[in-house]
Amino acid sequence: MALGYIVYKSIINSLKELLKKPGKLVLYILVLAFLVGMILLTIFTSTYVEDPAPMFWFAGILFALIAMFVVLAIIKGLSNGDEIFGMQDVNLLFVSPVSSRKVLLYGILRLAKVSFFAGFFILFQSSMLANFGVNFGGVLLSFFGFILSVIVLSIVSLLIYSITNGSSKRKAIVKVMAFVLFAPLVIFFGAQFLTTGDIFVALELLIQSPFLTFFPIAGWTASGITALLSGEMLIGFMFIAANVLLGVGLTAYILLSKLDYYEDTLVATETAFEKKRALAEGDMNAATATNKKVKVTRTGISGQGANALFYKHLRERFRQNRFAFLPIQTLAFIAGAAVFASFADDLLIILQIVMWIQVFLIGTGSGLKETYSHYIYMIPESSFRKILWSNMETVLETLVEGVLIFGIAGFISQTNVLVILACIVAYTLFSLFLLGVNYLFMRFTGANLSKGLLIFIYFLVVAILILPGLIPAIIVGSSIGDTTGILIGLLILSGWQLLVGLVCLALSKGVLHNCDMPSMKVK
Repeated sequence: MALGYIVYKSIINSLKELLKKPGKLVLYILVLAFLVGMILLTIFTSTYVEDPAPMFWFAGILFALIAMFVVLAIIKGLSNGDEIFGMQDVNLLFVSPVSSRKVLLYGILRLAKVSFFAGFFILFQSSMLANFGVNFGGVLLSFFGFILSVIVLSIVSLLIYSITNGSSKRKAIVKVMAFVLFAPLVIFFGAQFLTTGDIFVALELLIQSPFLTFFPIAGWTASGITALLSGEMLIGFMFIAANVLLGVGLTAYILLSKLDYYEDTLVATETAFEKKRALAEGDMNAATATNKKVKVTRTGISGQGANALFYKHLRERFRQNRFAFLPIQTLAFIAGAAVFASFADDLLIILQIVMWIQVFLIGTGSGLKETYSHYIYMIPESSFRKILWSNMETVLETLVEGVLIFGIAGFISQTNVLVILACIVAYTLFSLFLLGVNYLFMRFTGANLSKGLLIFIYFLVVAILILPGLIPAIIVGSSIGDTTGILIGLLILSGWQLLVGLVCLALSKGVLHNCDMPSMKVK
């Protein structure tokens, strides 16, 4: 009864908050209309494929997606655990006379909401999944299977943290168990590749092997969804039931063993809350703080004036990662591009995908974070030079990413060298374009990007500014055709990105005239 009241009041309070903030309400309406429109468009424009790809490839893709969340759940469990509750739950629910079982059930219901939004992108993959003979009903089935997997993995993360917290020996045991869990997949794939000499045959044998089929959570979900779509209802429901039973069993163990999950979940909740508050206050150092050990090998900063910021960021980058410009996300991009290039020889599709991802990631660059510190305001040089040099490390990182992504993908797909170089240039200059838009947006909005409506407007501005260069590039490239058309189209797009990026940076130089501008006001 108490939990039902909390859920009811949470919904009512959220609705009241929307009515008090018309801008937020408009944003939600626009986003909802966009999502509904995209879903309807996906349903009515999905095409029937006469010769669909084998279903086991679909199982492999779904397994790879959920396996990434398996790794994240293990990592979270070994660090701070997963954020099951909010800070309001800690202050109100934890001290209320409500059974711990009901409280944990409420936390799992909150996970369902988070998982729903985390997997929402699956609903827009109808056109891609149609290549495997999967209709929109199959997309919905995959979506709910993903939600179930993420909920179970969050419970796994909580259990790992509860057991290993404060014990390095237990953490080592969990790491060994994780290695043992994934090792059969790697060994089997390696053995099949050495036997057949064909990476695709080895990958096919791996997907159809018991090692992947019976892999906990990821393998169960992928095999279950694939079986249901293939008409094998009994087998499909058995795999799905295995996930449900695992989640119920782990929850029962947490409750019956009387693990102090209140204390365990409190760490993750407080950590997330403090980072959100630091971000809202503009304290980027606290918001991006990490417990990861930094190995100091060399000290000192080269350069003078504004270019010292570039060398400062390089030093910080090598301290965070010995491979500097090869973080996990870059390696994932390279692997994904290589796999895609093995199936299709079109680098332009890869370029579109990585550029779209870059729109979301560019705001985490070191140059934009520098505006939340006082050092950049104290350098006696022009704002344009300071903005340019403070973001040079981000542009260099994008260049390295582009060389590796399109170089490897182009080599696999045997694409013309000039097209590879043109893709690298277009991808690198797109980062300069986005940086210019970010600074210009910061200049006229006071950097208050915490408001959802401004984020929506930002994406709209990016789309409007890129279209005058994108449309001529597509028209000219399509009319000429062949390699020459692609090169001229990419040259037009690159030139437009360079021009707009530099103009935006020049117009946004006033962003460094007021050191209080990036501080987000908290009311």
